[in-house]
Amino acid sequence: MHISPWMTDTVTFVTQFVILFAVAGFLVILRKNQFFRSRVPIKPLDFWPPILLYFIHEISKNGLSGSFIPEVVIVWLGLTLIVLIWQIFANPHLTYLKFFITFWRFSDLFLFGCWIVVGIYVIFESI
Repeated sequence: MHISPWMTDTVTFVTQFVILFAVAGFLVILRKNQFFRSRVPIKPLDFWPPILLYFIHEISKNGLSGSFIPEVVIVWLGLTLIVLIWQIFANPHLTYLKFFITFWRFSDLFLFGCWIVVGIYVIFESI
């Protein structure tokens, strides 16, 4: 039985989607426990950037042609530098903590968007 590449890419993308929300759901359930809430001030989205980077690599690698990780990381860090410069001029009392919180929240949104775009691109490319 022949399975076409777009079917495997679609199943991979949907499986990654389920895993991503299962991790977030597990962390929400874990945060309901008083012990973990007081000791670990982490929100469920804080685990998404490393997972999304891995998912982008997995869904976009195609044999020896490589993946989209270098392009995504260059754009991600470039936009982060732009946000940093903007924050320095907008808020002269910027601290490292405020910057890194903004950086990580921006990473959540940007990498999630990149993962969706790369997933759709790979699926349509294989059709």
